[in-house]
Amino acid sequence: MASSNSQKELLTLIRDVSTEKSQGERRVVNLKRQIEELQSELDSMNVELEDAKRLKECTEQDLKGFEVELAMNESSIQTLEGRISLLQGEVSTIGSELEALKNEEAALRDEFIGKMFDLNATIRKFQQSVASASYETCSSKAGSQNELSENTAILCIMPFISLICSIFILIKVHAENAKTREVEEQKKHLEDELAQIISDTKKMEHEFLLEQNFHNQEQKEVDDLKHRISLMEAVMEGSKELQELAIYPHSISTQTTRVEDTYTSLCDKLQKKCICPSCDCDNMEMLGGVLQKSS
Repeated sequence: MASSNSQKELLTLIRDVSTEKSQGERRVVNLKRQIEELQSELDSMNVELEDAKRLKECTEQDLKGFEVELAMNESSIQTLEGRISLLQGEVSTIGSELEALKNEEAALRDEFIGKMFDLNATIRKFQQSVASASYETCSSKAGSQNELSENTAILCIMPFISLICSIFILIKVHAENAKTREVEEQKKHLEDELAQIISDTKKMEHEFLLEQNFHNQEQKEVDDLKHRISLMEAVMEGSKELQELAIYPHSISTQTTRVEDTYTSLCDKLQKKCICPSCDCDNMEMLGGVLQKSS
């Protein structure tokens, strides 16, 4: 009876060992198949990694060129701002001079017109006095013919004197107006130049903003490429670890345990790699897209 029980226990032990061995062999076969799939993915990802590195180098070179161009644009903008400030100062100075000239012109014109009015009043008084004197001389018949001729000549000359005074007034006013127009034209020319420079500055600022946005977009793409390369390197590292475990060991259970531990560690590592350090965003979907594209 004891020998029968021993045989049953031995058969049970043999069946358990066979079952465990078959299960271990199936696990090893499945793991080998996974390793082969990972190996093919690793090869394709190596190619994609090289392409990504080349793209990264090209993008970095483009970024350096854009940075140099941005620095040049900033220098040009600063130069234009300096020119604008100088022109604004000149316009302000010319505006002040123009106002001073206008005030001086108005004062001189008023003074000159007042003097001409006084001169005209004096001439009229003189004409009236001469006319009254001539009338008295003619009525009393005490004057001589020569005095009458002189008075008549004076009366004839007086309108010409008034005309000459009026001409001088017009010449003075015309000269002042010409000087004022010249100053106004100079001011208008400076204002047009200032408006053109302001327009050019706004245009350059718009181009600078466009290039800055493009630069930020390129920088974001470079960061995405770096993160993508990091994910691919993590996948490659995990694939290499699985390849190292592909050698058939003496103990199937130990092999299975090590593979499962490695697989778990790889999953944890990939999950950590997929989390963005800046925004804590999970990029597992991006990794799935990379693996799908590689396959």
